[in-house]
Amino acid sequence: MNSKLLLIGGLAVASLVGGAAQAQMPANSAYNTDVHNEYVQDDTSDGIGNLNMVLCVIGAMSPGDMVNAGPYTALVDMNKCDTNHGGGSSTNGATNYATAIVNVTRASNADPMIGRIWLSMTEQGNSTDVLAYLSVTQSPSATSPYGVFRLDYIGKKNGVAGFNGFIDSQPTAISNFETGSNSSNTAMALTATSTNSGSGTITSQGGTSFDFAYDASYFRRSDGTNDLCFDRAKANASRSVWQYGTYDANDGSRIDMAHPGFPISATYAGASYYGFANYWGINFQGLDLNTLADAQPIPGLSVTDQRPNNTGTYTLSKVGGKLTRWTQQSTTLDSLNGIPISFNGDLTGMTSGNSAVTGFQNWILQWNSANQGFTVVGTQQCSNNGCLVAAVTPNATVDPNAFSNAPLAGWADSYGGSINIPPTGTAHAATDAVYSYSQSIVVPGSTSLTLYCLSQCPTASSLAAFTAGNSQTSPYGNSTDHQWFSAPGANTVSYSFDSGGLEDASGPSAVAMVLSQASQYPSGSMYAQNGINTGRLFAAAFSSGNCPAGMPMGTVCEPANPSVYYTWQTGPQQWVQSMWLTSGGTVVPFDAPQNIAFTVPTGAAYGSFAGLPILLQFNGFGNLYGVPGYCVNPVNNVTVDCSTPNSRYVPMFSIPDGTIITRPSPAAPIILKALSAELRLKNLGASGSSPCATMTLNSATPPTGGTHDPSSSTDSEYLGVMPVVTGAPKVIDGVVQ
Repeated sequence: MNSKLLLIGGLAVASLVGGAAQAQMPANSAYNTDVHNEYVQDDTSDGIGNLNMVLCVIGAMSPGDMVNAGPYTALVDMNKCDTNHGGGSSTNGATNYATAIVNVTRASNADPMIGRIWLSMTEQGNSTDVLAYLSVTQSPSATSPYGVFRLDYIGKKNGVAGFNGFIDSQPTAISNFETGSNSSNTAMALTATSTNSGSGTITSQGGTSFDFAYDASYFRRSDGTNDLCFDRAKANASRSVWQYGTYDANDGSRIDMAHPGFPISATYAGASYYGFANYWGINFQGLDLNTLADAQPIPGLSVTDQRPNNTGTYTLSKVGGKLTRWTQQSTTLDSLNGIPISFNGDLTGMTSGNSAVTGFQNWILQWNSANQGFTVVGTQQCSNNGCLVAAVTPNATVDPNAFSNAPLAGWADSYGGSINIPPTGTAHAATDAVYSYSQSIVVPGSTSLTLYCLSQCPTASSLAAFTAGNSQTSPYGNSTDHQWFSAPGANTVSYSFDSGGLEDASGPSAVAMVLSQASQYPSGSMYAQNGINTGRLFAAAFSSGNCPAGMPMGTVCEPANPSVYYTWQTGPQQWVQSMWLTSGGTVVPFDAPQNIAFTVPTGAAYGSFAGLPILLQFNGFGNLYGVPGYCVNPVNNVTVDCSTPNSRYVPMFSIPDGTIITRPSPAAPIILKALSAELRLKNLGASGSSPCATMTLNSATPPTGGTHDPSSSTDSEYLGVMPVVTGAPKVIDGVVQ
């Protein structure tokens, strides 16, 4: 029996599609055997977001591969199952592993496959458990297009039910119901005699209701206001890849970092916890490390390696902030031709062609090698909910001499992040230097540094005032909030960096620049979500020699184009804290992400980036980022300005399967394959004047109840007592170990 779960994506008719591009390499290589998942993303997807996430999580446990293998532990990165794709791609490789105990049984070939699942995770210090009972009796077939199975699940936070639901797939119908305070309160009824014909209704929280119908060629969907027709042909759909697999281009084996992250377990206060350690940090499900005091190592906590055939043991150390070292790399303006650059500055009197482009703003610029100049193409507004880009129409032309005597410091997502373009005294040319930076984490105690800060510099007194203040209180001292230059010593801060992390030593005793508890942040503060970041820190004191000509006598400035600088972060999130493993007194290494040069293919599918060079960020197998994005309207799938309410940010294009890129260190050709992708169907317009005009919407009645509680001993689908499993995880993100 093929027991792989069907993912109902958007249309309630899309499923996980297995398969891989074939390459001239061994048929049993990972490149050819790793499953490629595709699903349809549609406006109806928001209504069944929790359902899709539950199915994604269960699919990542590979229950069909572990039938009668006995109870086992599975680790699932919840970021990769986020239906809004917030985690895996937007968190720079940070993981959020949940731990599941799974037991899949089947008495005989005539009996159903039964899966019992106990999953636990920690979110912002709160324990969340999902318990699920799965029964699969028939694989998809001509007479049962989605197979026959039922999945019942309940989610509890700190023991209180937050969502409870089921999905029931029968030969010609699928029903789904979910309710709860942490649910979208969705119900769905779908009648389907085949994957080429069906209709149904979805209702969700707030009273939103969709009627839909489909045949072999078209999909019709109406919310009562927007009655639209879509082309079901995959060839005509827009495709966004959310996860790429990276493989050796010669033998098809998986390519990972030389020192990748790996699963671990911890024993603390008589209890055991599973977790994961990598460059971005260390976390355990069920154990909130923020509740433990900073220590080197944390007393009473022992860590064990959970990789197959590895029994290494470690100690864990923690400081509630993180120092990053940024090392300069260089290229030319020509390599940034057409690449959007975010520039925060004042363009008053520097542009022509659009009188609205003036003043201080976070502008989006592009370098045009053909015209040897910059244009303003948009603005960017950022908040706790992310950054939105609005187009500037018409584009404005920047005066050729606007940046001839001052550096242009900005941010280019498609070029690895922060960039700096030094002034040349004349108008810029395509051969002028552009500097970007690679990053590495500096472990507290690994070196001693004196660091100097001019902009965004917290002090012992400013942090004390911040914790006692209100939402408008700044954490930065010496009037350094947004300072670009200063009188000598007047508005600058110096720190020491040692085993205690970054410390303000200006008082009678050193004070660590650490605010790692959520309770230390005033309610409503803009820093509560992502913590506090310093400006650039330097190992040499500031001098007037760093300043451009014409500055007042004695003014000091940051170096305009430093070869190395540092930044310090502190906050409640573990990914902005220093946590490291030590074995025998030696720190366990984890590789930083690598930038890999990539030239976008030519063709209409690649939009404004066709033929342009960009940088991809390689964070290990399954973690390749850097494809630029744009926004779409989920109602009709058309491209919109990212400032449009409810718009979705998606990768602008997909890198074709079989594309080969070259990793710089160690040098190796890597072949790519999409592991997870969404399809957005082509909009054919209003149904009444489209090929859907003859398609009838048959409103169905979704279920209004019928849930089970697999955690209750009185329920017919009671899971029973969770088995005790002491071995290493058998499945990690769908890969059987």
